[in-house]
Amino acid sequence: MGLGCHKIHPMGSVGDDLKRERELRGISLKEIADSTKINMRFLKALEKDQMDILPGKFFTKGIIRSYAKFIGLDEHSVLNKYYQSLQQQEQSQEEQKKKEKPPTKMPKRFKTLLNVTLLFLALLAFLFILYLLFQKKEPKSTVPPSSSATILHEERSLPPKPKEPSSSEQKIKKLNFNISFEEKTWIKLFVDGEKKLDGIMNPGKKFQVQASKEILLHLGNAGGVSYTINNQKGKILGASGEVVKNIRITTENYQQYLIRKKDSSTTIN
Repeated sequence: MGLGCHKIHPMGSVGDDLKRERELRGISLKEIADSTKINMRFLKALEKDQMDILPGKFFTKGIIRSYAKFIGLDEHSVLNKYYQSLQQQEQSQEEQKKKEKPPTKMPKRFKTLLNVTLLFLALLAFLFILYLLFQKKEPKSTVPPSSSATILHEERSLPPKPKEPSSSEQKIKKLNFNISFEEKTWIKLFVDGEKKLDGIMNPGKKFQVQASKEILLHLGNAGGVSYTINNQKGKILGASGEVVKNIRITTENYQQYLIRKKDSSTTIN
């Protein structure tokens, strides 16, 4: 761009400062997106300080650094201001918690009354049980003998044998999960509750895990990956640049994520 590095102005939010500096230089968001390969949706969210739309702090720092570098700002100055805003937000949340009043305790008089009421109800329940135990049992009614000399045998029908689940519906013991990265993608992956992967993966990277219960995925670019489960190809999880979280694949629901014959021609708009 031929622009020197400048420190960001101390006033205003991070998003406001970046937008102002970009417009002063006559740079469009499309130019930044085309050069840095950052999704336009993330760039707009950054300028509006909508940090909850961005996929995690790690990915957010990379977006801010690339944005600032492209328009000629000092990356460290911009990131420092971002860290300060996070710290101020945490402090305000802590102060808000301190202002909240502690839950009011139940007055001692009402507490005593409640205990007496519960004790009285327990006593009533005990007396009712004793009443039922000492009740005389009613004599069983006798069935008069049949006048017919022929004794008819009672017909009994056995309950139908339960249908065994087909092999495709049975629960499997292991999940062999292979994922390939076709585009630059942020990912956080948990296997049976243990974090196995967290960061940005470049195209061409592959990763393989095995789980006995479940696999949990968070993706910053759902359309940039492909995967298999037990050597069967998985469905598309989202569009390119789309953030998808809480993808939970278990030994019971894994078939929902597999491509079937009727789904092979389905695409995401």
